[in-house]
Amino acid sequence: MYIDLKIIYVIVAILACVALGYLIAALRNLNKLLKNTSELVETNKGSLNDSIKRMPKVVENCNHISENIKDVSEVVTDVTAELIVTKENMKSNVQVITDIFTILKSVLGK
Repeated sequence: MYIDLKIIYVIVAILACVALGYLIAALRNLNKLLKNTSELVETNKGSLNDSIKRMPKVVENCNHISENIKDVSEVVTDVTAELIVTKENMKSNVQVITDIFTILKSVLGK
């Protein structure tokens, strides 16, 4: 039982035709995609040019905003530290006032 070489050539030729068909379909789809992309770019060319021209200003604004956030963050850290110290001082003052009232109560209560 031998396979004839001509049959193998026919099978390979059929497979090549199927592969070629798939390749043609893929290239057709790729061509449609490129045409649509080209039309989209052409339609929005003005907007794209405006956006590209404004990009340096946008980056500059982002840098400025990040610097401002850094400054605000430093101020918030300082204010938080001051609030903690103030809270501790108020706690101490309330404790002193409580002690004074306790002493007055014990002196006047007798």
